[in-house]
Amino acid sequence: MPHNDFDEFARGFRERTAARLLEFEKAMAKAQDELEKSAQRAAQAQAHTHAPHAPTPGRNPESRGVPHSQAQGQGRGRPRGQVQSVLRRS
Repeated sequence: MPHNDFDEFARGFRERTAARLLEFEKAMAKAQDELEKSAQRAAQAQAHTHAPHAPTPGRNPESRGVPHSQAQGQGRGRPRGQVQSVLRRS
């Protein structure tokens, strides 16, 4: 069976595609490993940050009787007095 240009092209295409697929699989495996290591470091950092500190009584707004909706709006750069004074003007 004589080889023609298309057969050579198809063979070369298959070889190049296989090489690219191997390269892609290696890159994916490396990215997966890096992602898993990053997730482990983040989990360790979070566990290290949260583990030694016990909640302090009276520091949580809900423990002082402040509803969650009111406690959420505080501390966002808007003093509470200014908002109330604006609402009272109308």
